[in-house]
Amino acid sequence: MIRGRSSIAACMACFFLLVLSSPAFPSYNSEAGRQYAVASQRLADLKKSSKKKKYRSYWIDCIRTFAMVEKKYPRSPSAADACFDGASLYQELYQFSKYSRDLDSAMQSYGKCQSSYPRHAKAPEALYHVIDLSAEFQKSPSAAAKAYAKLAEVYPDSPWTGKAKIRLGISTRSTKPEPEIKKMPVPVLSARKPKTPGVVQKIRYWSGGAYTRIVIEQNSPARFQAQELKKPDRLVFDLFNARLGSSVDKDPLSVNDGILKQVRASQYAPDIVRVVLDLASIKSYAAFPLRDPERLVIDVTGEGGRAPEMSVLSEESNTEQTAENMPEQQSGAETEKKGESKTDNPSAGIPPVKSPAVNNNDGPKLSLSNQLGLKIKTIAIDAGHGGHDPGAIGKSGLKEKTITLDVAKRLAALVKERLGCEVVMTRDRDVFIPLEQRPLIAKSKNADLFVSIHVNANRKRKARGIETYIQGLRATDRDAMATAARENATTTKTLSELDDELSKILKGLRMESNDEDSIYLAHAIQGSLVERVKPIQGHVANLGVKRAFFYVLINTGMPSILAEVGFISNPEEEKLLRMESYRQSLAEALFQGVKKYVDARSPQMMGI
Repeated sequence: MIRGRSSIAACMACFFLLVLSSPAFPSYNSEAGRQYAVASQRLADLKKSSKKKKYRSYWIDCIRTFAMVEKKYPRSPSAADACFDGASLYQELYQFSKYSRDLDSAMQSYGKCQSSYPRHAKAPEALYHVIDLSAEFQKSPSAAAKAYAKLAEVYPDSPWTGKAKIRLGISTRSTKPEPEIKKMPVPVLSARKPKTPGVVQKIRYWSGGAYTRIVIEQNSPARFQAQELKKPDRLVFDLFNARLGSSVDKDPLSVNDGILKQVRASQYAPDIVRVVLDLASIKSYAAFPLRDPERLVIDVTGEGGRAPEMSVLSEESNTEQTAENMPEQQSGAETEKKGESKTDNPSAGIPPVKSPAVNNNDGPKLSLSNQLGLKIKTIAIDAGHGGHDPGAIGKSGLKEKTITLDVAKRLAALVKERLGCEVVMTRDRDVFIPLEQRPLIAKSKNADLFVSIHVNANRKRKARGIETYIQGLRATDRDAMATAARENATTTKTLSELDDELSKILKGLRMESNDEDSIYLAHAIQGSLVERVKPIQGHVANLGVKRAFFYVLINTGMPSILAEVGFISNPEEEKLLRMESYRQSLAEALFQGVKKYVDARSPQMMGI
């Protein structure tokens, strides 16, 4: 029943959002999106299975599933995506079958998709594929020339037009063109094109272990295209309608961490900024935009790397500080006490948490996780907000950032003392950590779980309760979207506008690999929180496990949840959150939820 109600709530939420944002086709998006997701999942399963790839029936089944989405929901945004995906599948099938009919179907499908959806981001790419296939396999210069003429006429400013010139040997103004594109693993991502060119202001990287993150900071949203090039290996990102800021250093940014050699940036065309990542090794990569401030985040996973390091491709010094690279300083509570009186700052009444004492008299000891051979050895704990970002603020002035840090420290002490696991804290004091850097800190330390702690807020003072979130493209309900918008420091409108874009982005992040574990972890923590708090409150509003899109949970690469442990906007719950004993109870509840998850995945000892 609970599951059914959640599904109904999700459907209703999507329906109202679509009514508000896209009145032209209010009844299609929700179901079309789900059917498209099913088709995408079948495609992902096919590509993962070397055995299935050998059988034509699996390919045709995927193609027909995409075709059904387009046929059944022709006015939905998913129809165009399904069309282009189906055409691409025919092209991939031809690589295996070498049947001329598959090649013909690919070319016909690409042509049909471009004609049917000429404004789609992949429309010029479809014409390029027709040109490429005509020239490479059909040996038909006339067909290639015809397709190029249409490409140049309809999309004269598209990068695909320039690539087609190179492919056909047509003269181009570019003196040193990049080699031909071999494949396009990341889809074209679009945003509303601004009236004036955006400016790339800074490019910085953070490297740790087998993982490197590049962040390209901009002053406005930008469309971008990703390309993977070979010999030498590199990733190329073209930012359209953009120009390179004067603050960006024109010399390459040396990385040399075993994954990236260097990062280069240049004004490739009057309205295109090209950022090139020269690769040393690569397993996978993903790219996604973040908002407020605008930036493009690129994650590259490789074979290895050196110790964590951060640097910037800019004439300006890097002013961002993190819990990893900041000098020792006072905890958030101590800092606030020093600078503000208790009268001015109600948060100052929360004392710092002392870590449990460790007895080393008997020499090195194996932790419980090591003794039991647990797969969960390192747990990342994320205290929401911090520094200049206070998060939600209660009526009497209590700040979310202070509560989350206090509870996070208490949870860390419990995990170390009772579970014997290593702990990675994204922040251990009152300091601002950008949202995109929090999962990066956890990944660079090889964390196995990611637990983000937050406190909720609502304009309605009576709103109260506990809820736990997992990552999801579609918010479970309006309240879930509002919570995500607040934690992301954005608006529900922005999240709604980004929905189609995010759908494409997250396909490449393979979130489903950790989805089941995240769900189990979320239910374990939600149940533990409700059970622990109920005797204290007398009655607790169990808001359940929900889905919503959170920047802090994007591409964590591990089971991840975000817990909203109460409503600071509710006077009664704010009063409880001030109590040290109550915050300790919350930490105990979070610990028990984590322990339940760990125990379920621990090797069981059998009696003889």
